[in-house]
Amino acid sequence: MKPVASVGSINIDLVSYLDRWPTPGETIAVRETRSSLGGKGANQAVAAARLGADVTLVGAVGSDSFALDAREQLNRSCVQSRLSEIPNGSTGLAFIDVGPDGNNLIRLSGGANLSVSAAHVALHAEVIRNCGVLLLQNEIGLPASLEAARTARAAGGLVIMDPAPAPDPAWKPDVFRAFDILTPNAHEAGTLLGKVPATLEDGEKAAGSLRNFGLRGAIVTMGDIGVAWSFDDDQGSLPAPKVESIDTVAAGDCFNGALATGLAEGETMRDAIAFALRAAAIATTRKGASLSLPTRAELDNPQNPVFALS
Repeated sequence: MKPVASVGSINIDLVSYLDRWPTPGETIAVRETRSSLGGKGANQAVAAARLGADVTLVGAVGSDSFALDAREQLNRSCVQSRLSEIPNGSTGLAFIDVGPDGNNLIRLSGGANLSVSAAHVALHAEVIRNCGVLLLQNEIGLPASLEAARTARAAGGLVIMDPAPAPDPAWKPDVFRAFDILTPNAHEAGTLLGKVPATLEDGEKAAGSLRNFGLRGAIVTMGDIGVAWSFDDDQGSLPAPKVESIDTVAAGDCFNGALATGLAEGETMRDAIAFALRAAAIATTRKGASLSLPTRAELDNPQNPVFALS
């Protein structure tokens, strides 16, 4: 199995669970609040590690107490970390509200994540050159992601970019060509293409259209509908497993981490997507970001009751 690297954001998530969504100007009490490791870079690294991948995370933290918390949680999750500490800086924070339907609103305070530069990435070039799959996200500066992508591809690695948050303004064609696979959700695909896919058939068309940006492939995740893709000579879609979803925080990150794990193990794209779809389904049945991510034993268990719903 080839190693996996993630270059991206590291946050501490402050998650509040709501019985209902407030109206503008209204103050309501929350049912529960939790704090945990988050950030798309960290979430994807932890997801891959829990599924058995050899993972290294490259990113930055501040010089505050949240940084120590982040490092400890990464270590407990068996993620090797190469973190730059930003002097007098703050670690990234995410303020997440989860509604009664499991959907969420997220407000980000980028902190040290906004300081990750191409120079920071170059310090850890050896880790990136040695990986078989590189995971990127849009929560750090684009120059850093482009430097990581260039380094990985020069060594033969496969580069997966999760364009979340959706780039605004939209990237130019040469940026898209720097990556191998794009993994937007339906909303992000709609932002890039001008129309949000509503069905799996729409998703397949959207994935095909995204490939015209110069990509080798695209995978459009569509929540409880499923996932659609177009990669090399393969195009298709799969429905999502039916589960009792209570929290969609980090489900997309779980998908990407699991996808990288499957591909690093030598699975075909179709099999890696099916593997990732099951992992993401499990993540939605639990609260939190990194806390919700499943282990390999859970995913390999055919009797897992999470998939028993019809």
